[in-house]
Amino acid sequence: MANMDDMKVSDQDFPEGEGSQRLLMDTLEGIDHTEEFKSVLVDSMESTRLVMNTEASSLMLMDEETGELYVSMPTGPAKMSVAGKSIPQSKGIAGWVAENKRPYMTNDVANSEHFYGELAEDFKTRNIICVPLINRENKVIGVMQALNRRNGEEFTSRDIPVFQSLASHFTLAIERSRMIDRLHDRLQQKDAIIAEIHHRIKNNLQIISALVEDELPLIKDKHAETVLQGISLRIQSMSRLHDMLSEKNIKNTVDLKEYLSQLSDKIRDTMSSILYDVQIELDSEEIVVKQDQALLCGLILNELLINIYKHAFQYEDDEANIKMSLFLKDHIVHLRVSDNGVGLPDDFKLRKKDSIGMWIVDTLLKKLNAEMSVGSDEGTRFEIRFEA
Repeated sequence: MANMDDMKVSDQDFPEGEGSQRLLMDTLEGIDHTEEFKSVLVDSMESTRLVMNTEASSLMLMDEETGELYVSMPTGPAKMSVAGKSIPQSKGIAGWVAENKRPYMTNDVANSEHFYGELAEDFKTRNIICVPLINRENKVIGVMQALNRRNGEEFTSRDIPVFQSLASHFTLAIERSRMIDRLHDRLQQKDAIIAEIHHRIKNNLQIISALVEDELPLIKDKHAETVLQGISLRIQSMSRLHDMLSEKNIKNTVDLKEYLSQLSDKIRDTMSSILYDVQIELDSEEIVVKQDQALLCGLILNELLINIYKHAFQYEDDEANIKMSLFLKDHIVHLRVSDNGVGLPDDFKLRKKDSIGMWIVDTLLKKLNAEMSVGSDEGTRFEIRFEA
């Protein structure tokens, strides 16, 4: 049995042979420069076994609550038998290494006072080298061990600095992996909170919309009734977006096709009950945009459809229809809305002060940083363009 203190590393401490050194460097580079830490650690443990020329190797990570060391990422013939097994705190060679923060090496395991026993019945340990994994806070997070030098060879003091060098890189990789896991947990918590906020906003908007709807039958003034109906539809448009956002994982983006489809269906159902039954068709490809872009685009569409219902169709007509197309070209979103109604009046102006709906559209276009062209050819045609 040999129980070794920390040793300085020099060029002479590394194993002879360019093949072993190249494999060692490839292993360290793999750990340092990949984001897929967990998968590369498994591959690196296999490389470690080859570098150390042993039958088996393993990481034993410390449970922060119990202090136990459990086997993680084992290699060798008994890896399936030992994976996930643990040893009590401060027990065995691994426990001694973790408690004392020092490497341990023996070529006579059977006579070692620290040997705890075999974790697998079909594997017998002859010799072992074990080093601690110590993070930047000088805290032990686990140990790394290599077992049974091949061809009956023994470990030497020269193997310790090599193994310690590997262990230090494994420690960094494990700490990074845990940091990423913590960040993922925080992001999931944030998504859940944001989804709940959207859900509550949606509920509040629906309550406001319901209150407006309840007041409509009491309104005698036709103009006031029309204004309230427009307000109700705008609120429902915003509510629909928040409903979509609360249903899915928050990524700050919205499928514009899905949103506008649901929105146009809602407007058709509402307007057909108070004016005319108009068919609305949407031809669209899937386009993902930011939440604020989707909301502004939805509010613009809301105003355009209301305007078409109120002015394009003067009487009940079985042929009345509105066609919409949504597509992306050169990173520019194009939304076309056309009807087969009576067309635009001769004095139509987008910024006309006595048209609240068109004034709202003009304001929303500026917020969306969008352009809109208007035409009147066998009906009315609007086309909105903005950068995705």
